[in-house]
Amino acid sequence: MRKTIVMMLTLVCNLTVRAQQAETIESFIANSHEPEWYAAQAEVWQKIVDANPQDQWAWRNLFRATCYHDQFTGGWNENQDESKTADVIRKMEATLPDSYVLNLCKGRFCLTTDSAAIRGDNIFRAIELMPEDICPEDLEYLTVRLWLNDPENPRIKELFTRSYRNKYFPTRIMHFNHNMLKCMQPNALYFSNGDLDTEPMKMLQEALGERTDVMIINVAFLHAEPFMKALYKKLNVEPLTLNVQDYGDKYGEDWYTHYEADIIMHLINETKRPAYFSPTNPKVSILNKDSIYNEGLVLKYSPKPYKNFDVAMHNVKEVYSLEYLAEPDLVYDSWETSEMLDMNHVTLLANLISRFRKNGDDFQAERLYRILSKCVERCVSKNPKETGERKSYYENLLKEQLQ
Repeated sequence: MRKTIVMMLTLVCNLTVRAQQAETIESFIANSHEPEWYAAQAEVWQKIVDANPQDQWAWRNLFRATCYHDQFTGGWNENQDESKTADVIRKMEATLPDSYVLNLCKGRFCLTTDSAAIRGDNIFRAIELMPEDICPEDLEYLTVRLWLNDPENPRIKELFTRSYRNKYFPTRIMHFNHNMLKCMQPNALYFSNGDLDTEPMKMLQEALGERTDVMIINVAFLHAEPFMKALYKKLNVEPLTLNVQDYGDKYGEDWYTHYEADIIMHLINETKRPAYFSPTNPKVSILNKDSIYNEGLVLKYSPKPYKNFDVAMHNVKEVYSLEYLAEPDLVYDSWETSEMLDMNHVTLLANLISRFRKNGDDFQAERLYRILSKCVERCVSKNPKETGERKSYYENLLKEQLQ
């Protein structure tokens, strides 16, 4: 009986693989799948590559599917050079040497023996070779890597503008970054965390000229020598000399958080500029929590207490555009992560409802309650993975503000 069940499961699995059509492998931030899906896609794209070895698009998707499968299953944790992803790179190098797709893929994954790729040389070559109809996601990736490796490169503005016009990021994520950018003080330092709170904001600056006075600093970039060298020069700050080994000896595996915190505080103290953090940035936890204040959709560093909730209410009333949170999703303009970012608004802004009421501003209290309630309804109820318990939590959180 057990043998029969195993055979049936194997048959179902094989039929699923055969039935699966080749699909563009998007970033898991935009559209995530189970490891089995990536494995099946790798098989499908491998057949296309076998049929036409010169098909760069097929190689791109074969690489991405294989890489994600290895990443999610620990395929290159022990020795990445022995992984399936490494095999794809080797085969691509033999079939399409110095091609656009090879240089593109090496930017995401390279052999430990490939010193040129480790330096990032392939990024510049990929930009030289990139096709006119480049995939928007790949253009965004190359643009950011160019910004990281050569911050003063004159093509950065051109590529960020082109990426903005390709509408790679959903409108909701662009709204979120627009709101954050608008509410910061002049000449601020803004410390971001990931793709979604860095690149859209940089696109707004480069493509639209919005708030170019704000200096965007992704915390991950603090480890990149070219970026930091240019940053210190632009801010007219003496570089902070740190010994990574000393941090490792002192803090162990958590050395990098302390290393980053020291650089952040050095930049803040030396420039005397207002400093803000993305609300999704966990790095603020390493700083003095008593010096971090919620101003609505950004966290501000301040060594002295101030009425930050007054600032947050001003932002909601006069600065932020929030109505989009209550609008229904459009299928072609949504990522899973857009919903996650939208739910951050509920956590960050819910307590302002009661504060508006205490100030006698019932209009703003009711407006904010309506917007955030619609956001909860749209984001939580639509996702089958979410439980009714979580939806109830957010609904109660909002209702408590009205009592």
